[in-house]
Amino acid sequence: MHCVACAAALPAAARFCPSCGSPCPPTPVPQVERRKLVTALFCDLVGSTELSGILEPETLRSVVLRYFDVMRDQIEAHGGLVEKFIGDAVMAVFGIPTVHENDAHRAAAAALDMVAALAELNEDLSRTLGCQLAVRIGINTGEVVATAQEGTNENLVSGEVVNVAARLEQNAGVGEVLIGPITRELLGTAATVDKLGPVTLKGKRDAVAAFRLTSLQPYAVDGHRAAFVGRESELGRLRAAWAGVRDGHGGRLVTVSGEAGIGKTRLLQEWLAGLPDGEALVGAGRCHPYRDEASLTPLGQALRQILEKAEDRSPLEHSDHVLRTGLLHDGTPGRSPESTYAATAAMLRGLDRPVALLFDDLQWADQMLLDGIAHVATALEKDRVLLLCSGRVETTVDLALAPLSTVEAHELAAGLLELQLHGPDLLTRVIERAEGNPLYLEQLLAMLEEGADADELPATVNAVLAARIDALRPAERTTLCAAAVIGRQFVPARVEALSDTVAPLAELVRRGLIEPVRGQDGCYRFSSGLLREVTYRGISKRRRADWHERLADTPGTGIATEGHHFEQAYLHRHELGLRDERTEILRSRAALALTEAARTALARADLSWSADLGQRALRLSTKDDLWWKAAAQSLGETWLATGRTVDGDQLLREVMAAAGDDQRAYAHAKLQLAALHPESGVGSAAEIATEALPVFQAAQDNLGLARAYVRLGQEQQTLGSYRKADDLLEAALQHSVVAKAAPERATALGAIGISLWQGPTPATEAVRQCQDLLVRYGSDHDIVVLTLNYPLANLFALQGLDTEAQECLNTANRFARDLGYAEAAAFVPLFTAGVEALAGRWEKAEMLLREAIAQCQATGNAGLLINASRDLARVLVRNGKRPDPTLLDGGDDFPPAEAADHLGARAITETDARLAVQLARAAVAAAETTDSPITRATAYLDLAQACRSAGVPSTAAKRAAEWFGRKGHVVGCQAAAAIGAV
Repeated sequence: MHCVACAAALPAAARFCPSCGSPCPPTPVPQVERRKLVTALFCDLVGSTELSGILEPETLRSVVLRYFDVMRDQIEAHGGLVEKFIGDAVMAVFGIPTVHENDAHRAAAAALDMVAALAELNEDLSRTLGCQLAVRIGINTGEVVATAQEGTNENLVSGEVVNVAARLEQNAGVGEVLIGPITRELLGTAATVDKLGPVTLKGKRDAVAAFRLTSLQPYAVDGHRAAFVGRESELGRLRAAWAGVRDGHGGRLVTVSGEAGIGKTRLLQEWLAGLPDGEALVGAGRCHPYRDEASLTPLGQALRQILEKAEDRSPLEHSDHVLRTGLLHDGTPGRSPESTYAATAAMLRGLDRPVALLFDDLQWADQMLLDGIAHVATALEKDRVLLLCSGRVETTVDLALAPLSTVEAHELAAGLLELQLHGPDLLTRVIERAEGNPLYLEQLLAMLEEGADADELPATVNAVLAARIDALRPAERTTLCAAAVIGRQFVPARVEALSDTVAPLAELVRRGLIEPVRGQDGCYRFSSGLLREVTYRGISKRRRADWHERLADTPGTGIATEGHHFEQAYLHRHELGLRDERTEILRSRAALALTEAARTALARADLSWSADLGQRALRLSTKDDLWWKAAAQSLGETWLATGRTVDGDQLLREVMAAAGDDQRAYAHAKLQLAALHPESGVGSAAEIATEALPVFQAAQDNLGLARAYVRLGQEQQTLGSYRKADDLLEAALQHSVVAKAAPERATALGAIGISLWQGPTPATEAVRQCQDLLVRYGSDHDIVVLTLNYPLANLFALQGLDTEAQECLNTANRFARDLGYAEAAAFVPLFTAGVEALAGRWEKAEMLLREAIAQCQATGNAGLLINASRDLARVLVRNGKRPDPTLLDGGDDFPPAEAADHLGARAITETDARLAVQLARAAVAAAETTDSPITRATAYLDLAQACRSAGVPSTAAKRAAEWFGRKGHVVGCQAAAAIGAV
């Protein structure tokens, strides 16, 4: 943009030209245009001029405002949007901002209700003012251009459809509703109309077919079960894939794709029906369009079904342990997604029969589930497992279902319709209308068999389904609608809790609208996901809001599901323009529940779900809300954990800025920012923990205290002050237990294990304490088994108890693999090498350490790299080999315990004997500042070795033996004795 006065370039959002000072023109707001199929409604008062002669202006204005309110209420009750008031006219649109397949039906119902509501208003006006109002309404459906300014919800609708609706209204009589041809087609047999024939409208060159709407009448249609037609090739490919899996030729992942109603679920059902009894263990899971369940819930559902059928569970014990507190419990990944994928693969691999895992409605799947399916498929590519996925997906697929051919459609229709009653010409027209979609064809034929006019059949499968729903008796329709609010699958008791009038489900089953769920007594589901969607969209927003609120308040509802229902109740009332106290309460309850669910998901390592829940909570909140800081804090932590460091950093800083006098919120945000994003520049985690500790103590905030004490304890460990660290970490553990904070508890226990290994506690007592912690916390927390068994293995090894050490090491290594940590490739060989070195198996230790170094270099793990390099240098020297001079490059700026280890390693590898002694003495000096017997003993042992090589007399070996003895380090005492004896 350039200045009009001097043509100088203007900076973005400039108000005045920097060159000449002239005012800048306003920056145009970008607009987004979209084409949508909507239904427009015009309603105008009849005889308002005469009315102005009867009523004084102020009274007339009051009457008109009451009229506008009544009309708006009916329009919004049916999901319409009042676009504007023009004089005495009302213009409304159905399909803005969101298009629904039954928008035409909504508009027609609204129009009839507007006429009826006006009659009630007229009774009052006649009684009080001696006057009455009259209206006429026009409705038309077609494609419009909806324009919205970016950053706003404003929609400007233009197009011929709007003009035609206005002209139809002008041609209507008093109290009449005229509709256009497309609206008539979409309403189908649900509408009763009078044909007016072609009507010439002002401004239109061609006449328009118009209809007078008199009522919306339901009609009765029985459901049909179509034969399996036209999918023999796809069925054959599924059977071939299964045969390969069953016969041991390797696992397969097969994806079936297609549009709604094309027959994906029917194909899978036909394949399942053909499986011989007992040949396979089958589990199925279904994805939901709303996020009220954890990301991996469909996988958990499928696995539970398989476990219920498995006869031999002995191979499953370990995997079951890993999964039962996460995936099998609540659909979360527990400590990590990778651990869940690995344990799932191990579980399936251990089964005695081939396995089929089916996942439906994959278009609603969370990315974590898609990743899990891919991981499991890769891990089981040599096993007898078939993963079969279906959905309206556009990614790479194996079987893309195309529409039925004309011949196939005729074959399908032949099994559904008495041809002699209708004739081939009529059947051909219906088949052409269905366009090869079997669900659409089945529904159209059902309507035709019930006597519907072939020229008036609905134009889309969604409209067909809506018509069938509308044809139900009131109690049946109410029952189906209540079930739709619950979800695709439901139990009758939940439906009864919503509605006072519940129809027998057997009639809905007979009509083919719902079906019992195989293997789950008393459980039902909609016969298709699309049917459930159409049913839900046909419920008024007022009723949806009420039912969602009741479901949220149902005892036993999970916190995430509660948040979902409160959220939907609030959104529907908000869309209806209801801004009352009840709506505000729903908003707050939804935000609070979603925030709590987000924190729970974060603790369960379901980061994707936590982020989704947190974002929804934040969208329902403003910074003025008391809970905003908690919602933002949770989402900020989640974003940092998922690698969205910029977003997480910014959000936590916003919490700090908005904290004001809330020192607790400020302390939490700053501490987590320092701990999860060390590059944030707010200070070290230990420094922030020191600042925050008094705040958490004053507030008796157990979560905050657990976090602060963990960071302070870890800092003391880096300084080598293990006694101080023990007290801090024990406090962290106790506070984390009270706060039920699983991540902080796992971190505290892992750090306690390191203190027991490296600190002053004698080895035998340290072993006892480690084993006690495993009994208390390890049974339900697999990460504790991992973090405590590594130090326990080393505690056994340093006492010379190799068998016990190997048992702990095997347990820890197995859990490390199953947990799937990215760092496992480095720390598994590193810890294993430590045990091998203590046993004197130098060659094996060297091999493991070189493997660990290679993994650290590949992943850029600098911390583990320097530790592995030091250990390798020591192993090489002990084995009589000369280390590479560059092995210990990497700086000397280490805290005391690490400094002692690094200087000592350099001393025993240094070829200059004099320099070696100097380095060893510096190592001892650093070690003396710690209270670690192992650190001190190792430094003295290094000094003894350096002095021996230099021919310098020394008592260092004796001192090493003393410190090793205090720890109960039998292997160390033997090494010190060997050097001292030379």
